[in-house]
Amino acid sequence: MKNKNPLYVVKGKDVLEANSLIDLVIKKFNLGPAVNVLQNLFYLLLEQVENFATFKAVKSFIDDILVRILNLGRLAGFGQS
Repeated sequence: MKNKNPLYVVKGKDVLEANSLIDLVIKKFNLGPAVNVLQNLFYLLLEQVENFATFKAVKSFIDDILVRILNLGRLAGFGQS
């Protein structure tokens, strides 16, 4: 089904359709490579989980990274304070 109110990102002569507000921000600020690096890092860390103690350490690390990303987004004017 085609989106009734699509979002678009203009990059020079190219116009890209965004599927969501997050997708719009990722495309607008060319964050795709950074998102891929974070995904690969998270997958690598999660593959190492073999017991609960490791799970807690990995979860704490991932939570810390996500809090920093959200705080950076708030400083940039995205989201609520």
